Amino acid sequence: MATDRIARGAEQWVQDFAAALASPDGTDLSALFLDESYYRDTGALTWDFHQYEGRSVIEGVLGSVTGDLEPTNFRLAEHWPAPQVVDNGAGPAVEIFFEFDTRSAKAIALMYGVPDENSPYGFRTQSLYTRLEGIHGVDTPAVHPAGYGYTPRHTGENWLEHRERQRAFDERELEVLIVGAGQAGLMTAAYLRYFGVNALVIDKHDRVGDNWRKRYSSLFLHNTINMNHFPMLRFPEHYPQYLPKDVLGEWLETYSRYLDLDVWTSTDFVGGEYDEANKSWSATVVTASGEKRVLHPRHIVLATGGIGGKPNVPNLPGLDKFAGKVMHSSEFHDSDEYQGKSAIVIGMGSSAHDIARDLCNHGAKVTMVQRSPVVINSVEIANSAYAAGYADGVPIELGDIRYGLALINSLRVASSKMAHQIGKEADAELHRGLEAAGVVLGDGHDNSGWLDLFLRTGGGYYLNAGASELIISGDIKVIQADQITTFTEAGAQLADGTTRNADLVLLATGYQNRKVEVAEQFGQEVADRVGDIARLTDEGEWANMWSQTAQRGLWFSGGGIPQVRPGARILALLIKADLLELIPEAYRRDAHLLASQ
Repeated sequence: MATDRIARGAEQWVQDFAAALASPDGTDLSALFLDESYYRDTGALTWDFHQYEGRSVIEGVLGSVTGDLEPTNFRLAEHWPAPQVVDNGAGPAVEIFFEFDTRSAKAIALMYGVPDENSPYGFRTQSLYTRLEGIHGVDTPAVHPAGYGYTPRHTGENWLEHRERQRAFDERELEVLIVGAGQAGLMTAAYLRYFGVNALVIDKHDRVGDNWRKRYSSLFLHNTINMNHFPMLRFPEHYPQYLPKDVLGEWLETYSRYLDLDVWTSTDFVGGEYDEANKSWSATVVTASGEKRVLHPRHIVLATGGIGGKPNVPNLPGLDKFAGKVMHSSEFHDSDEYQGKSAIVIGMGSSAHDIARDLCNHGAKVTMVQRSPVVINSVEIANSAYAAGYADGVPIELGDIRYGLALINSLRVASSKMAHQIGKEADAELHRGLEAAGVVLGDGHDNSGWLDLFLRTGGGYYLNAGASELIISGDIKVIQADQITTFTEAGAQLADGTTRNADLVLLATGYQNRKVEVAEQFGQEVADRVGDIARLTDEGEWANMWSQTAQRGLWFSGGGIPQVRPGARILALLIKADLLELIPEAYRRDAHLLASQ
């Protein structure tokens, strides 16, 4: 399509879309959307995270919100790419960025249209994504504002004294308590500060970044630096493509200091009780000094992990009789002490492979125990699909909004299946070697590979960074779990009567769902009301992440950096909107549940 025709068609489509939403005769999108079309919203028109499939369903949803939210002022987005034809992974598509306002908020939208010569626009909409972008009347920080950056309480108070007084939260209202100072907690705090919300981050570790520093020594990120930049502070250009965990740990501490976030370390979160009348929490924490303190934030954000927090420790027969060390992968740090010794690693996920490789490279004899089929791809092949939207030169903000649309469930599943098939073909030789070494390979859920498993369960896959070659060479042995009859004092007794001796049994067996922590900290009733966390819902959203939950004032943030970065921004805006009492009761998730009971 010619550039001028794309521009004319895009301009007309945006105006006709606005007219359809405003029509008193009901929302009719038949001329604009395909019958099989998809819509995802993160806060802009539902004040929540939702997905819808099918033109008639989308018409009903958009028609129902128009009267309440009054979307208006639709226009092509000035600071985003102009309308163009792109390859969105399924073929050529017309890409249009547009903006609009609602009664309370500002929104950005991304639309992909399938070229159609019979359409007056030259295309018809296949997918639409709308995202909460700002709130009317909420100013963001000025660039290098005049003055010294603070207002002293008295003429002798310097900036450091001022900040220490603020950080103590003895004299000012705490609006949001964030539990966890990893990437999720800090990014959420950064955005809350950006939107003028008083937030405190607490963390059980001694230093910010210890959640990464204290993990196993060989750990590094398996996705590329291009997609891992932090908001408001990018990584230096000399940083490596795959970040070692200690570099990331130092970066978290640097980030919290450079952005001047309020953080209490060595502070434990005990639990919270919600006061319905005052719409606030009584949150008990134990500070570094041992003082038990009760805080009263309006909101609590649990940012203590992605898929799970508490280790999952299986009950393996006879393991209590084993004379060597038994530990979960979350407790493992260094392989030096196992040189010349033997280790059994239970599990075949990312941590299992990484630790097995590290143990082997430090001179240990390693046996991995496989409990279920595993998806394995080379890290380079995996990132050719996962990181494609963040290639060199693509602004991180552009990659994020395109990723937001790509998470539409039907599109995500199709692209995951395509990436899995490409990976199987590219890694065919690697897979033959692994199968010959006794590894049982799988295809994930419905042949959707590792990209789907990442969101669905957080496990069951490995992006090869060296362990596969050690398995193929025989330096790391692999046996199946059903070959073990029991553990003994010496190690694992196998069905053939032999014993696999060991000095260490390492449980790389994943983590429990975070609702277990919710039950411990807020009570079983709240946990049951909230439900699973960071699991794919039937809609295709990541359950309860960055969105409203069924418990008012309780939010969750977590996951990988590419998920947290856009998610934390929307979460901060939703909290700001709640503090300003902008979210109508009909759009609150807890109100919907109460109405149905």
